[in-house]
Amino acid sequence: MSIVENCSQCDAWCCRHVAMQIDKPRCKGDYDKIRWYLMHENIWVSIDLCGNWILEFRTPCRNIDSHNRCSDYENRPKLCKDYPGKNELCERQTEQLCYVQLFTNATEFEKYLDEQKINWRFKKKNQA
Repeated sequence: MSIVENCSQCDAWCCRHVAMQIDKPRCKGDYDKIRWYLMHENIWVSIDLCGNWILEFRTPCRNIDSHNRCSDYENRPKLCKDYPGKNELCERQTEQLCYVQLFTNATEFEKYLDEQKINWRFKKKNQA
């Protein structure tokens, strides 16, 4: 990904996903829920530079036009008007990654849990 100076040079990267902070997983149920998220297409989970866990839906805004511009610019949400915020980083204006860990599927997450020696698996019930 190349660095851009301003939004007019960008491919609307920030308008091609929705990201929400989620609670840091602390138990098997939490790990299982993240595995479930990651079993779905276009869902990513990351740990950002501050240690926050982020759930990301890789889906474009309906208002992006063929020139990577907002087709409803005057009526865009405040979130869009304010981006990037005071303590936020536009991913396209730096070479620095915005995360320390990225999971794009359940297998990557399971491997991470195993490497961290986290007990995430539920015990199998005895079959009669």
